[in-house]
Amino acid sequence: MTVHGSVFPAGGLMLDGHELYAHEVGHSDTDDTSVLHVPALDLVVAGDVVYNNVHQFVGEVRDGGLDAWHRALDAVEALRPGFVVASHKDVRRPDLPSDIGETRRYLDAAAEVLDRSADATSFFHGLKRRYPDRVNPWAIWLSARRLFES
Repeated sequence: MTVHGSVFPAGGLMLDGHELYAHEVGHSDTDDTSVLHVPALDLVVAGDVVYNNVHQFVGEVRDGGLDAWHRALDAVEALRPGFVVASHKDVRRPDLPSDIGETRRYLDAAAEVLDRSADATSFFHGLKRRYPDRVNPWAIWLSARRLFES
């Protein structure tokens, strides 16, 4: 498996006495996402698949992107982690597996808002109203610009 230009051994590798495994999970907020699993620590480093109380970049959810991201979340959930570390994270919050479900619910809410939005501005305000306390609303605007490009 190639992860960010480097070859990750198919059978995993050892680090400080712990086996680490890379899993390709497909599309999340972008293509070719992978996660790192450390079974002995009950840990998944979920990269861009799982977000932790941060507005998600959903600019690629059209044309199957939403379903693909749900499949990536399924793959992380199947690892049954006790801890999930997100790349996009509210540092005030712990790294809990419940973030998998929260990421899912945000995706579904974004899809609902997208269906009702006529333009980037209405999408931005609609999603911001649904999640007023999440960090980094800039991600909503970036998503809106991408989803409603001319």
